[in-house]
Amino acid sequence: MTAPTRFVTANGIRYACRRFRAETGTPLVFLQHFRGGMDHWDPAVTDGLAANRPVILFDNTGVASSSGQTPDTVEAQADDAAALSASTRPGKGAVLSRHPSGR
Repeated sequence: MTAPTRFVTANGIRYACRRFRAETGTPLVFLQHFRGGMDHWDPAVTDGLAANRPVILFDNTGVASSSGQTPDTVEAQADDAAALSASTRPGKGAVLSRHPSGR
């Protein structure tokens, strides 16, 4: 599945993101490891999970096409994800994270 890269500004950071699939349902926000970008996700995973809900992929602060300095804590990365989520569609969401070691 293909989705165009959009840019959203939240808390002074310009995030590159892709939102695709269903327009209704609880959005699933994909978090990558600290320096990983949205293109590091396997489409077999993202497309399968997008069958029944919106999926949001993004480059975190300082990664790839997003501006700012890369966060140095998990808490800062989570704050960035929350800011992005609120700016793309306010409301509840679910988060899927990937451990840096691939586990």
